[in-house]
Amino acid sequence: MGIKYSFTRELRTELIDVDKVFKENLLPWWDDVYNYIKMLNEDFTWNQLPPLVYIVYRYLGLDRSISISMTNIFKTLYLANSIHFLVKDDKEGQKYDQDLQFAILIGDYMFGRMLKLLVEAGADKLVGLFAVMMAEINEGRVMERKLQADHKEVLQKTRGSMYATAFETAGQLSGMKGILLENCRQLGLNLGMSIELMNCDISREEVLLYIHEAERNYKILNQYQRMVNSNLEAVINEVHSLLCNIDKVAVV
Repeated sequence: MGIKYSFTRELRTELIDVDKVFKENLLPWWDDVYNYIKMLNEDFTWNQLPPLVYIVYRYLGLDRSISISMTNIFKTLYLANSIHFLVKDDKEGQKYDQDLQFAILIGDYMFGRMLKLLVEAGADKLVGLFAVMMAEINEGRVMERKLQADHKEVLQKTRGSMYATAFETAGQLSGMKGILLENCRQLGLNLGMSIELMNCDISREEVLLYIHEAERNYKILNQYQRMVNSNLEAVINEVHSLLCNIDKVAVV
């Protein structure tokens, strides 16, 4: 699972509530998807994305209920994507068996469930943003499998886009528009990439470029939010502090 951040521990109660909602929404298929979920127990993004989604929603003044709901939606999305990514093409030796059929079926079910959850949360206006994100993720997978693209480019499309969209959806629901909303999206992208790259074999200087941009984005955003010692600021500070204490980022 790599680096463990303190902000994931400090939201223990909230994340327990997210897990309850997550299981309730997948209850008809729970026994079938549980093996996929177990495969993600040590997955880095699986453990870092949900708390960060919750933190930005609360930072932007959205209530606990919608914050829990949206965190669950992003968690469901990540699971669905992870299942779909198990499906390979012919050249990669994909077998056309019941496991393949089930992976496609359950992945599609969860994508449909995610859209229904958006409607139930009163956030159906965000569907367009999720569609753009899914297109980016799929583009990243093509870059990875067909074009052998640089790992950082692939990561920005496949995982960075999730963090960016999480922050953008929170910004839109809080009433942001225009340049400020785009800055919120960029904060999610830069902070998310900082967190993800901390778990990769990459130079500290490359990661610092992202965290410095995230700090700049946060300063702009906080001119409007005017919060002191927020959980979001604590996350940024923690990532920067960890970077300052190591010469090279590497998988633990």
